[in-house]
Amino acid sequence: MIRGRIIDTTEKKDLHNSIVALIDLADTTLYRSVRTNESGYFELTQIPAGRYTLLIAYPKMADYLQDLTIADTSIIDLKTIPMVSKADLLQEVVVRAGYAIRMRGDTLEYNADSFAVKPGANVEEMLKRLPGILIDKDGKIIAQGKEVQKILVDGDEFFSADPKFASRYLQADAIDKVQVFDDKSERAKFTGIDDGQRTKTINLKLKKDRKNGVFGKLSTGSNGDDYYQHEAMGALFNGARKISLFGLSSKTGKQDLNYGDLNQYVTEDYEIINDGVGGFSVQGGGSRFGGENTASGLPSVQSGGAHYSDKWNEGKQKLNTNYRVKQVNATGWSNGTSTNVLVDGTSFTNKNESQDNSYSFTQKGSGSFIFAVDSFSTVKVSANGSLGNNNSFQSNLTSSTNEKDILVNNTAQTTRSNGTNKAFGSNISYQRKFRKEGRTLSFNLQQEYKNALGDAYNFSANNYYDPSSGLFKNADTLDQLQQSNNQNESYAGRLIYSDALSNKLRMGVEYGFKNNIASNVFSTLNKTNEKFSERVDSLSNNYIFGATTHITGATLAFIQKKINITLGGRALFTHYNQEDNDLHNRTTRRFINLSPQMTLYYNLKSNLNVGLNYNGQTVQPTLDQLQPLQKSSNKLNVVVGNPDLRPAFQHNANVNFFSANMKKGSFLSTNFGVNYTSNSITTSILIDSQNRTTTRYINMNSIPALNINTAYNWMLKKYHVNASVSLGANKNASYTIQNDQKLKNENLNLNAGLTLSHEWKNVMYWIYRGNVNKSIGWSDIAGSTNTRTLFHTHTINATNYLPWHMELANECTFNFQPKNGSFNTHFNTIQWNAFIRKKFLRNDQAVIQLAANDILNNNTGYTRSVTGSNVSESNRFVIKRYWLLSLTWNFSKSLKQ
Repeated sequence: MIRGRIIDTTEKKDLHNSIVALIDLADTTLYRSVRTNESGYFELTQIPAGRYTLLIAYPKMADYLQDLTIADTSIIDLKTIPMVSKADLLQEVVVRAGYAIRMRGDTLEYNADSFAVKPGANVEEMLKRLPGILIDKDGKIIAQGKEVQKILVDGDEFFSADPKFASRYLQADAIDKVQVFDDKSERAKFTGIDDGQRTKTINLKLKKDRKNGVFGKLSTGSNGDDYYQHEAMGALFNGARKISLFGLSSKTGKQDLNYGDLNQYVTEDYEIINDGVGGFSVQGGGSRFGGENTASGLPSVQSGGAHYSDKWNEGKQKLNTNYRVKQVNATGWSNGTSTNVLVDGTSFTNKNESQDNSYSFTQKGSGSFIFAVDSFSTVKVSANGSLGNNNSFQSNLTSSTNEKDILVNNTAQTTRSNGTNKAFGSNISYQRKFRKEGRTLSFNLQQEYKNALGDAYNFSANNYYDPSSGLFKNADTLDQLQQSNNQNESYAGRLIYSDALSNKLRMGVEYGFKNNIASNVFSTLNKTNEKFSERVDSLSNNYIFGATTHITGATLAFIQKKINITLGGRALFTHYNQEDNDLHNRTTRRFINLSPQMTLYYNLKSNLNVGLNYNGQTVQPTLDQLQPLQKSSNKLNVVVGNPDLRPAFQHNANVNFFSANMKKGSFLSTNFGVNYTSNSITTSILIDSQNRTTTRYINMNSIPALNINTAYNWMLKKYHVNASVSLGANKNASYTIQNDQKLKNENLNLNAGLTLSHEWKNVMYWIYRGNVNKSIGWSDIAGSTNTRTLFHTHTINATNYLPWHMELANECTFNFQPKNGSFNTHFNTIQWNAFIRKKFLRNDQAVIQLAANDILNNNTGYTRSVTGSNVSESNRFVIKRYWLLSLTWNFSKSLKQ
């Protein structure tokens, strides 16, 4: 217990209503606060043992601070505590240092200057030094055991919240605070009713003098031959206004913005109304992401983009726009061998060699405008769209032998395809908060349109051999053009109302509708007279799939300071309309799909919380799976749709635990998850003695999958070491039907990781990452044995700080794959990259660098795996040894306000 009496030393009077706060020094959070009574007296009781700071505040008085240690039976009587007016202090100044890490509600906040990096370093370099945050070799940011999906700048999206862009282009010395939190959905933040959706987010708070300025980067690099990388980025921040442009031209396989991730950079900018039906994707010409092509090989990339955002009228009006364009050329090769054991104990070994080249061009844009109608209502208008085209050419040589090592088939195949994609979506939403706390109303309308056109020219020459003797039997040839015209349109609306039933109870109800209509005109044309003009009716189809859904839902939320519970769900009344225009056949079906939801978040302390989340959702078959069509680019592999497929229902449940100790800089996060799908959409496969495969889609209950992951991070402050340990286990299994027999494959994967980093100020910074993975597989195929594989990877990065503003950096990655029951040889590699750089100009703004990639010329695209009854190994084109000389200028200039 702590007690005392507060007086004014000047006027000798009691200071009633003074604030008396007790701060827990273990995590710098407020434990309890009270106000003094009319006599200036206060009393704090039932205080757990520990170390605290007592803070007393009163208007026009200097704050009183005193550190205290509380034992289990402590009674501390501070008697009379004198307060001094600020005027009487005159020149007496007390400076109290800030904390490097602290919790602010549900947000973990780092003081950026407490984790200093060298001048010119970017945000990514700073994040590597923050305890609890890891960055892998591909630039993926992991915080509290989860991947960071958004990085905000002063609370706003920057290039559609792409994490890699902000972390690699913003300078570390511009950042004041780094805030890490689980961002809720826009719907949950508006209504106050938790829907269980979480997005791991980092917010970068800029220093005041950097909120108004110009900054950017210019870089050029080449080896005078095949490899080059040129970058340019410039940004103007003027208060709420942010303008940025960037360009990239690269042929190194390494660039700040991954050429395969363009789909992430422009988001829908609004929540898609979910009707349980989902999208109607098809395997037509072109990619589902606006023509984005991710073929293997050495990519030549040209990319650019622009961002503009601003706020007016004290933030009541807000504009956010993004534009991206990218062109990719890639050429590569691959080869591989795989053995697949069938349910009767026989097997086939397949070998393949391929060459491919591809091209894609994509443009994407998005924008949103928010304005306040009045002090209670806002309107948001959003739109996004994309245009793209791509083409590719691939040649393949394949062969198959049976378990007797007798050749059963071989194939020479070429595929030439081209496609175009376009998409457009828009949303208008209205949100209103009423005078009554907790009462809200929101309404939104949205539409989506997607169209994909594709032509695929398939040629294959197949030879078949007698499975018992290997003698030639017969041959067939396929020379066809497959044309696809896939179109999808949807229109939807939703009304949500929420209200407070009491101080702790809130309720929400919703009604929505969505109308989807998708069509796919798929035509197979044989070549006659050197032209593809003969339509093959048995391999062509004109199919329309429509779904109209009425959505009703209700939720009840219990909200208290430490606990938040939400129970609810939705019922989706769906009407299907399937039309086969070739057969003039029409089928209608009705489904009632349920989507229950339960969330529980319990904050035991500000730095200790537990979360439980369950949701059930319907998974509808895709148009490809439903369309009654036989598709094949080679007669050895045929896929047949099933219009009688039923919707699947997926159950997902997970438990999350997070604990932090600010004083020690330690963090513990654990996640346990279970998922199960009834009526899962899987496949039935028929394989004949020639290793010809026919695949049909069917419904079958899945097998529950389990996973658990734990990560513990801590700091050894005395030695300037950050450490992280992770442990994980996941068990999954699957059913399939093979040659009319039910087949079950199971797999248990165990992994452990260790990360250590050390900062030897002005001398060296190093980081070690190690990972060990153990996999055990079972199959119920007769005579099969358990498969066990093990591999471990170790990476060491070291940067040495040399005199004359020079740095020498080395990165070595050691990969070890010991021999096992499936592979009788070890496979170990060492890849070594290094660079030396010299910094010059004021604040080390300019850098000249000589980098060497794969110094030992040991990089390889070889991989091997064991999955169920399949054992495979493959090799592909990778970039090996090269050097690159580059010159970079990082510029920044503050603007007068």
